[in-house]
Amino acid sequence: MARVTILMAVYNGMPFLPEAVNSIFDQTLDDWKFIIVNDGSTDETAAWLADLDDPRIQIINQLNQGLAASLNNGLQVCETEFVARLDSDDIALPNRLERQLGYMIRHPEVGLLGSQFERLGEQESGFASKLPCEHDDIMEALLHARHALCHPTIMMRTEIIKSVGGYWEHAIAQDWDVYLKMGEQSKLANLDEVLLKYRIHTGSLNGQKLAAIRRLQRYAAESSRRRMEGLPPITFDEFRETEDQRPLLWRVNEKMNVRAMHQYRQAMTSILGGYRVRGYARLAMAAASSPGLTTRRISRILSYNHKAEPLQRTNAPAQATNGSDR
Repeated sequence: MARVTILMAVYNGMPFLPEAVNSIFDQTLDDWKFIIVNDGSTDETAAWLADLDDPRIQIINQLNQGLAASLNNGLQVCETEFVARLDSDDIALPNRLERQLGYMIRHPEVGLLGSQFERLGEQESGFASKLPCEHDDIMEALLHARHALCHPTIMMRTEIIKSVGGYWEHAIAQDWDVYLKMGEQSKLANLDEVLLKYRIHTGSLNGQKLAAIRRLQRYAAESSRRRMEGLPPITFDEFRETEDQRPLLWRVNEKMNVRAMHQYRQAMTSILGGYRVRGYARLAMAAASSPGLTTRRISRILSYNHKAEPLQRTNAPAQATNGSDR
């Protein structure tokens, strides 16, 4: 009997959807269920999904509701002990499910488990992540709005994700809130090995959306702190008003951090798209906007990749999708 369900929400997933789904067919663990929520796609996604002929797959077709609602709808029909996330343009490495399921079985105290990931561009792949692996380090990073988990890498205990109410109603940063709520109920962990190729592309976040995500991440962190300290909850509007009244220096610094993060993302996209000169120029711009933040990001990558193989060429088509977490 299957113990794990892969949960995917997809909106206009072509041309990358087949590669993502096939990465599940290629898993060394073949006893699984797969729930795919088609969130009102207007491209060829629905037709391609309709041709899938495998009793382990369940397709949910719905009007467009957004990522959080789609994942919650999928969770409602998930009946296995564990649920693993995968985005419609990412690629799970063949041993991902086997490695994560084995770890979760051996560590019943862990409620949510992620892994390291490798960035996948239009021409190349590389630049493996270096996320913290232990619960305390992960929670500390999350509470300070620092990247510590990668949403499409995670496997969760279904009972716990359902008990915390699933994903919140905000259209973005829904993963951050889930991480923290589950971290309050159980242990968080990352396997220190690459188990996913995470696609980056020119359809990634713009600066305005990135700023909104960072604010909601800080709101999720503040809400978590209040829950753990037994303080009254705060609404997002109240939190936003409080932040807008913070000193000018803090607000300027945050704008510079957002600019640096946007340039950094664009740099990775350019480098892995084969435009190295442009990419390294963008890295320089990121460093100029926020030297400390950019240096930390680059040093983490170098610390994990200094013995890695050279960047690998890919056959990915030069086309962007609407990835919600990019």
